[in-house]
Amino acid sequence: MKVELIDYMGTDDTVASSARVSFARSANDFTQEQNAKLINYLATNGHFTTFTHCFVSLAMTAPIAIKAQCDKHVVGFTSNTESRRYIKTTPTLFVPTFRHAPSGNIKQGSGVERDDNAILQAHYEHHCKTCIAVYEEMIAQGVAPEVARFILPQGVETNWVWTGSLYAWARFYNQRTDPHAQKEIQDLAKMVGEIIEPLYPHSWKALVGDLNERPYQP
Repeated sequence: MKVELIDYMGTDDTVASSARVSFARSANDFTQEQNAKLINYLATNGHFTTFTHCFVSLAMTAPIAIKAQCDKHVVGFTSNTESRRYIKTTPTLFVPTFRHAPSGNIKQGSGVERDDNAILQAHYEHHCKTCIAVYEEMIAQGVAPEVARFILPQGVETNWVWTGSLYAWARFYNQRTDPHAQKEIQDLAKMVGEIIEPLYPHSWKALVGDLNERPYQP
């Protein structure tokens, strides 16, 4: 999996100014400390619209199954994804760590890494690479890419451009770094955070905070 910055708009001052415009003022009329305090107040009291004036575009790479989870985040986002109706390149296979099923009546999530992880990974790679090889044979034989793609496993990676407001990204991060989220999307969300945090240090800290003390999330 991979996340790369494409472009972004706005700064912490953008957030502060969007709030201070109510009083016909801007971030430039106050100190950085005052603006930081305001940002923290806005985040912890549900004034989320001020964080929607900043946008970040990222180039995302993740397995199809993880991309499907990302697609559930719609509000504040827009995306465009590569289509195997048009491309014929060999997809990259993501190899997960195989973990134990959750205990009891829990229906989702997973436990610790299995002792036979290496064996399961080899088994997984063998069958997935067989599917990828058949895909390539179909393409070589002139089968339409839009049909040949059906044989590809969910473990192959796909690429997309994902653009969202600062608030939308923080909400994605908060939900997907939660311990109940699948580990793979937790890892992806943390990559997102590593990119966005230095762009909006005060806002990101205010919106994300401590994992155990999440700020307001409507």
